[in-house]
Amino acid sequence: MNPPVAPANTSRRARAVEGGCGPVRLAALVLVLVLGAAAPADDPPRYPPDTVLLLVAPWCAPCHAELARLDTIAAAARPRTVRVFMVEDGARAAAMWQRVPAAYRWTPPDGELRRYRTDALARTAGLPFAIATDARGRVCATRGGGLDAARVVALVREC
Repeated sequence: MNPPVAPANTSRRARAVEGGCGPVRLAALVLVLVLGAAAPADDPPRYPPDTVLLLVAPWCAPCHAELARLDTIAAAARPRTVRVFMVEDGARAAAMWQRVPAAYRWTPPDGELRRYRTDALARTAGLPFAIATDARGRVCATRGGGLDAARVVALVREC
């Protein structure tokens, strides 16, 4: 048996009750659109200029292997510098960070950690991942997977 057919109620009050775009929802939608529209206008973060930035995390086994080859990767990347960017917090990340020589460590400017992590991680589907920058600190090439001497040379050539 089919249910009875009832005409749709199209009053403003009925739409608000049924989830239509009432005044409160409309104000919330406008607020989201206005705030959301401001985000793309922000400039993307500027990373250290002429750098190969290695994104690492403690749970990433290939990242540990990449860090073991850090001196070789840095030699192959010259004249660019190589820096390591820890994309996670916590005790394991702190322990991993302590094993990275201070000359290779990079942390974003004060108050900008979340912004840089969000930007860097949005560029990749997984770790390890590398970002190469130009003289202005803009991203000019990226590479997924662990780096070795040959892969870092190819990455730098892309810039």
